[in-house]
Amino acid sequence: MSYTIEKGRKLIPANSDCFQYMGRIDFDEPARPVLVFPATTVDVIFTGTYVAAVLKNIDLQEHTYFGAFVDGVQQSFEMKKGREDELYVLAENLEPGEHTLRLLKRMAAAHYVEFAGIVVDENAEVRYPDHKYDMKLEVYGDSVSAGEVTEALFYEGQCDPAHHSQYDNSHFGYPMALSRKLNAELHDIAQGGIALFDGTGWYCSDQLTGMLSCYDKIEYSPYQPKKNWDFSQWKPDAVIIAIGQNDSNPDPECIKDPDYRRKWKDAYIGFLNDLRSKYPGAKFLLILTVLRHDRTWDDALEEICAEVNSPDVTHFVFRRNGDATNGHPRATEQEEMAGELYNYFRDELKLVK
Repeated sequence: MSYTIEKGRKLIPANSDCFQYMGRIDFDEPARPVLVFPATTVDVIFTGTYVAAVLKNIDLQEHTYFGAFVDGVQQSFEMKKGREDELYVLAENLEPGEHTLRLLKRMAAAHYVEFAGIVVDENAEVRYPDHKYDMKLEVYGDSVSAGEVTEALFYEGQCDPAHHSQYDNSHFGYPMALSRKLNAELHDIAQGGIALFDGTGWYCSDQLTGMLSCYDKIEYSPYQPKKNWDFSQWKPDAVIIAIGQNDSNPDPECIKDPDYRRKWKDAYIGFLNDLRSKYPGAKFLLILTVLRHDRTWDDALEEICAEVNSPDVTHFVFRRNGDATNGHPRATEQEEMAGELYNYFRDELKLVK
């Protein structure tokens, strides 16, 4: 531990019943839950004038950033390296009274975070927010679904600027934006660069790990011990699968080869049907995004829907699908996608309450 708690303040440990968690989280050690996926959140209501978070950065790349909202005002900070508990002051000199705090995992597997608790004034009270969600939503996707580079707002429609992950923010990704519109509890199983198969895509450039090796994990980085996820813990009402953007690496023409196309579709259908068996009754939506890509991948998704031939599996195409930008969609473009998806959930899937 590399911090001290000042006199007049106290630690509220992570296993206190005041915290409302959202996301696929490793609770094997309840006092030190591990936050892995983007869009993972911790919410709490507290009184007093001060709040800080105690976090351990299990860093897997050079720069890692974490997010917080105090009374709805968003902030971001770069986490310290060293894999020790650190105290991050989020607010001081607040007005006396009740306040809200949300901690947010902005990034995907660039780091894991062990959450040890929050520090508040010694006489502060804390309570569970008890937000009631209308539905449960799960997303499997890549960097677009993780909200990468969403904060590069002056680069709409352009290639990404040079950056070290400081522009990544899952809050502005379409999964969180859609979950806010739907009032949905979200599990965002998204990782930048990921494709379906190992040996394809861009995730972990020295190993190229695919979604088929990650989707059933809670901890999935090849640089850390892997841990399986228990699907019985949480069952969504709707699942979005957004895979196919990165699958053209290393062979941009692979999907046009009939044998490879059959192999890819069979593996995708196996992945889809495994999730369907785990989530009976859920609606499944197959998509690609407004990030530019070869439309042949959309054709393959349409073929998959026809072959599966179930009213619970549909293929959705955005108005600017594959045409909007050469760079990652920015916050405004992600919001555009979320709006179109919301209309589809309301009008076609009939999931809006």
